Amino acid sequence: MSRYNRVNLDGKSITETRIAAAALLSGTFAVINSADKFAQAIELSGRMYVINPANHQGLSITEASPINDSAVGEYVEQGRELAILCPAGEYKKDTPIKLGAAGKGAIGVEGTDVIIGFSQDEVTLAEDDFIRVRIRAGIAVSA
Repeated sequence: MSRYNRVNLDGKSITETRIAAAALLSGTFAVINSADKFAQAIELSGRMYVINPANHQGLSITEASPINDSAVGEYVEQGRELAILCPAGEYKKDTPIKLGAAGKGAIGVEGTDVIIGFSQDEVTLAEDDFIRVRIRAGIAVSA
């Protein structure tokens, strides 16, 4: 069971809807590719999104938006608070979060990694799960 039921934790709904170029897990980072589809982010470039649960398809936050079906992405913008899927680890308040493997968040190191945001939770995850992340200033890059 997930710690959160939705990605949009700040009460804002600032989204884009596109076809998924691959199965995309909720809470992972995505970009819009050259085919105008959501693709898993593998680097920080262009406009970034966080994939919402596919509730419109009857799926929960732990289920991926299916390939070649519609997916909804929340804009990654300064001050937004979003639930990001992160690997097992110890997360303290203000732990820096970077783009990790498979579009997930990961613990970053300031001065070494590009930091997307900061954990708002104090939790030790035993497996992949969601943490609240406040997006830092200047992270949204327009294509």
